[in-house]
Amino acid sequence: MAAPSLTTVRQTMEAMGELAVNIVMEGINAALEKREWSVVNQKMNPELVIRDSTRAVSLTRADD
Repeated sequence: MAAPSLTTVRQTMEAMGELAVNIVMEGINAALEKREWSVVNQKMNPELVIRDSTRAVSLTRADD
């Protein structure tokens, strides 16, 4: 394990798998129906998992 524990971005495997299957199935259906099909980009909503490697930033300026 890393020390300190690292802040990461989480995307569920289930959601990624579901999107992948839908894209593949659309491609297969397009081929069977002999129609045009193009790959689409899908965006997922990630979850930021804040751990010990991240700290709050002070919004006040330090005196010079």
